[in-house]
Amino acid sequence: MKPTPRALIEQSLAAIEMGDHDVLEACLHPDVIYRRPGQPILSGRDAVIDYYRRHRSAKTSQILLDDFVCEGDRAVAMGLVEGRGHDGAPIHERFADAYRIEDGLIRERTTYFFRQGF
Repeated sequence: MKPTPRALIEQSLAAIEMGDHDVLEACLHPDVIYRRPGQPILSGRDAVIDYYRRHRSAKTSQILLDDFVCEGDRAVAMGLVEGRGHDGAPIHERFADAYRIEDGLIRERTTYFFRQGF
């Protein structure tokens, strides 16, 4: 049985928090596309996992969702990322993520931050 879009997205965000790349990989469609403001588009599961292994801004984080809307294969999650960057600086950043789900996996994710350059 496939998880609901909300359960899938919550599972992927928890995996990001914990640095559990195997669980994150299991949530992603092989042809996933991930878009972030001011960054190159990541295409494919390997590119997304590599980003989280080697390039993610946050060294530690807690992702707190405060709103979630889903209709069909589309979902939007809004919340707050708190944590520390690799330089030790605090992170306190609001975000909105737009998702498209395909075959029970995350096929597209677009992240919008409330300030430029995060």
